[in-house]
Amino acid sequence: MSTDLQLGQKYGRRAVALYLACTALIVAVGLLGPSVVVLTLTGRHPWLPSYWFDAHANDWLVSVMIYVAIALGGYGVFLATKALRHGWAPRVDRLIALGIGTTAAITLVPPMASGDVLIYAAYGRIMTLGGDPYTASPADTIRLGYDPVIAATERPWQGARSVYGPIATWIQWLSSLIGGNSAQLTVWMLQLSVAISLVVTGLLLVKLVGKDLPARRRVIMLGLANPLILWSVLAGAHNDAIAVMFAVIALVLFRRHVFLAGILIGVAGCTKLSIGLVGVAMLWALRADRRKAAFFCGGGVIAMGGLYAIVGLQAFQQARSQTSFISTGTPHKVLLSFFTLFLPNGLVRTVLAILAWVGLIVVAILLTQVFPKSLVPQVHPDDPTPAAIRYTAIYAIAWVLTAMYSLPWYDVIAWVALAAVAASKVDGWMVLRTTMLAIAYVPGRDPNARQVAASLSGSLEFFSARLRDTICPAVELAVLIGLIVWARRNGAQWWPYDWPRRKQKAVPQKAEAL
Repeated sequence: MSTDLQLGQKYGRRAVALYLACTALIVAVGLLGPSVVVLTLTGRHPWLPSYWFDAHANDWLVSVMIYVAIALGGYGVFLATKALRHGWAPRVDRLIALGIGTTAAITLVPPMASGDVLIYAAYGRIMTLGGDPYTASPADTIRLGYDPVIAATERPWQGARSVYGPIATWIQWLSSLIGGNSAQLTVWMLQLSVAISLVVTGLLLVKLVGKDLPARRRVIMLGLANPLILWSVLAGAHNDAIAVMFAVIALVLFRRHVFLAGILIGVAGCTKLSIGLVGVAMLWALRADRRKAAFFCGGGVIAMGGLYAIVGLQAFQQARSQTSFISTGTPHKVLLSFFTLFLPNGLVRTVLAILAWVGLIVVAILLTQVFPKSLVPQVHPDDPTPAAIRYTAIYAIAWVLTAMYSLPWYDVIAWVALAAVAASKVDGWMVLRTTMLAIAYVPGRDPNARQVAASLSGSLEFFSARLRDTICPAVELAVLIGLIVWARRNGAQWWPYDWPRRKQKAVPQKAEAL
């Protein structure tokens, strides 16, 4: 056996062990029951998921356990990429079992870190009570009478109306219909929808890359079994996974049914609007065929227009409302805090928004020139799917690194697309980014929330705040700069296109002819 293969097997065994250790720690924290990390769920059914004990765990204990879990998971992903590069060749069915098994384990314990799933449950409950979550907030509804599911929402979201698309809202409604007065069962239905979406997405990625075994192993380890995704998306039951699933279904249909692919990308956008960047990537892959591009756009417009017409224009306006937000943990937040000391807040936000869009375009241009090839095979000369996957990875990475509002679970679309392209140093940069951002959002809940305030110590609040507002922005900025430097060293130009020069040359020629 060659030394290279021995190294691959060693890294692979360690990666699997770290994946399992990360999952075990997450499940252990969930089983300890409500804490500063684990959500409090009312209306408990003893024999139905989620399962937990009321251990009243110490805030530092559960937080450190999750810090360690995320660090182990991130290092495991890094080792998995190294192992695969060194020829590690485990059986594909065992890796699929690893992904599905770890997903199932985390689904059986309560959601953690973010209270977003409680607001999802509240929106569904508002609909089952005959209200409209796009016009009525949980606080508006609770004033009309106490409801155990709506009352479970945490600060600062009680006064927030839904910003999610109609597909997400209908899933929330169905979960509430099944869960009734039980926040536990309603939330578990939402967790289950996220788990199913992640598994379907992973299996579809395996289908997309075809029969190539090394490619299958990569998409499973980075797209299906990835502990960074399982923590950031599944443990918090974030509906980004549902939008990504529809987008991947669109990519599967893309090579043969462009119009249907457009409909599915419209459905994805009606789950979460930001997933539209996949549609942009797919449209760019069709730029040489205007007829197919028109069919694709037509499908998307019909789906989005029709679905948003059902729930009303206010739903679309709500979905667009968060585009001006700036999240803690980004360099933008640091710049906002500094420049608003002597400049108007509105002006600073406008300038930062412009810089974010310019940054996205610049990073995308650089990555386009040096990004590795897609692992999706091209089944016929006009097959746009490999290019669409590659552009999705490029745009998603450029977006999460430059966006003003960026949270750990937003990285799922970047990881899903990155899993289906060849290995490169981008893997390591993304591991560092997602790991740091995930750690920064632990405990991840508002310290003033009723369920959290009683147990969150001042020391932990100070420590987590410094992770989020100081260390994390520095790491995120370092990742952005590192990626740009890597692209430039590999030959990427700031502006590789020659159309301005062609235009300048065309003018004198026309003048001479006259």
